[in-house]
Amino acid sequence: MNMADKPSLFRRIVNIITFKDISIRKKLLLFAAGGLGWYLIIAFIGLGATTYVKLLSTELIDVIIPQVQTGQKVIIKLRGANVSVRNIFIYDDLEVINANLRRTKITLNHANTFLISLLEGGHIRDYSDLTGELIEEFYVVSIKGDMEASENYIKEVLVSIQNLREISDKLTSIKLTALRRGGLSQKERSLIMDKLDEYDALTVESVNLLSKFTSHISTLHKKHTEKINAVLYGSTVTVIVTGLIAVALLIVFSTFLIRSMTQPVKAITEQIKTLSEGEVDLTRKIAITSKDEMGELSANFNRLMGAIHDVNTFKKVIEGDDTLEDVYARLARVFKENLGFNDLLLYEVSNSKNTMRLIHTPSSGEDIYCNREILLDCSLCRAKKTGHTVSSIVYPDICKQFLHGIEKYHICVPMIIGGSTGGVVQFLFEKPYIERCLTTGEITDVSNIEKVRRARQYIKESLPVIEAKRLMTALKESAMRDQLTGLYNRRFLEDYTEVLVAGVHRKGIILGLLMCDLDFFKEVNDRYGHNIGDEVLKETANLIAKSVRTSDLVARFGGEEFLVILEDAKEGDAQNIAERIREKMEETKIKTGGVVIQKTISIGISEFPKDTQNFWEAIKYSDIALYKAKEAGRNKVLRFTKDMWTEEEY
Repeated sequence: MNMADKPSLFRRIVNIITFKDISIRKKLLLFAAGGLGWYLIIAFIGLGATTYVKLLSTELIDVIIPQVQTGQKVIIKLRGANVSVRNIFIYDDLEVINANLRRTKITLNHANTFLISLLEGGHIRDYSDLTGELIEEFYVVSIKGDMEASENYIKEVLVSIQNLREISDKLTSIKLTALRRGGLSQKERSLIMDKLDEYDALTVESVNLLSKFTSHISTLHKKHTEKINAVLYGSTVTVIVTGLIAVALLIVFSTFLIRSMTQPVKAITEQIKTLSEGEVDLTRKIAITSKDEMGELSANFNRLMGAIHDVNTFKKVIEGDDTLEDVYARLARVFKENLGFNDLLLYEVSNSKNTMRLIHTPSSGEDIYCNREILLDCSLCRAKKTGHTVSSIVYPDICKQFLHGIEKYHICVPMIIGGSTGGVVQFLFEKPYIERCLTTGEITDVSNIEKVRRARQYIKESLPVIEAKRLMTALKESAMRDQLTGLYNRRFLEDYTEVLVAGVHRKGIILGLLMCDLDFFKEVNDRYGHNIGDEVLKETANLIAKSVRTSDLVARFGGEEFLVILEDAKEGDAQNIAERIREKMEETKIKTGGVVIQKTISIGISEFPKDTQNFWEAIKYSDIALYKAKEAGRNKVLRFTKDMWTEEEY
């Protein structure tokens, strides 16, 4: 490239900013990084504000409000005690005097206890002075250390309460002595009045001190509230401003990104549209307008057109095939008849089971050239594990699983379906042929073997069809399973009943039927919501499945009901397994959504064909036994007996 052809520094910077000359991956990464950055900024602002507000709110609710509430309760107690002391003076009935004396002592004791709790921290239990019933209970935090003035107020009130006790005792003693003598003398009456005035003065002084205390605490309450409001307002404004800036930048860079990607795509689309409307012109080139994947796509377009017709025809044919086996057979036939591969093996991979299955061997019968362990553990297969083509032509002994001593080279091509390896095609070549080609220079690498390259094109085009047919098979399977728990559903039972019953009669065995139902499950949904209820159902399904044998069948029968079918159940098996499920359920604590839930389960048992020759009637019997277990108090296991069924027919 001449110096005159090189873009200027300014142009290069503009190209970078407008995403023109960088790969799509980098474009998306840069765009995602920018969006993530703004998201983190807003998240940190919100998290910081939320944390600070939570701390202030916690202090407000757990510390300040209980302290104010305690001070107010002490004021009420002191005023109540004042009323009781005056009643001692007013009434001459000994029973009334003693009752008011007791009430005074109880009230002052409560006030004293509340104040000590304020100083040292503790539970406040407010009991009625008349009935003794608990009115309210809460926890108060100690005021020591943080509020010296408040602490002094409380200590002064404690001293006053002690003086109030002494005055009330003195008043009572004078009044009772006078009553026993026959009445109050003028001197005693004057002394009582003086004591009452002293008592009133102490009460007023204590109430004033407590009012100062609550006023001081209320000031803290106001300050906390103002701080919370200020933080909420500031964080809201900051988030809005930051969000507006982020949206503005998002719009600007989105425009650049869309433009950098859509312009090349539009050009390619127009070319493809032109080609689709008429004869394919292989000499017509698509101009390369960028250095990203779009430019690479344009460069590869013409090379693709050469083989597209044959591959598309093949794809249309396999789309009409009925089964996956037909597709695999047709693919192998194309390899053999069209491309000349006389020796190849085609494997299907089951990622869920971690196994491989031999699908087709055009000329080798059932023989394979790899360690048969790969059929049981497909992760041993190098092509499956890496998702890349494996060639012993370029790298001899590259795969440990290929058997030594075989006079063949192999090229293994993975079939990538849905982002993972769904199969492997193994092409085999005689060693003398390959060595002769390498010596003469006819091939130097796998990519130069024309028929392998073409075979990979056929594999690539067949993958969507294979994936679609595998999905159809999986969908049919999923229709038979409950989406929430993964267990078989009632539809599966309906389709499977005929096969199941035939097997029972053929083998002469007994099926144990356990109908399981969670006790009071509706309470979970009503109290915690359906999301928590779904988690409880999933945990229950998992517990039941783990409590039975792998040969047994567990199905979700409906709602919170689960049906367990025990194959070849011996005497007592159904009862023992049902009790095992019940005990495990009773012991299990399900932790989800921040709560711990412990439920019980009721189970009804029947046996087929021991109880009845009708399979669905046997299920009905287990349901009846379940109903009886519910009636008997739940968390029980009951075996169906004939006296439970009062109807004449099922």
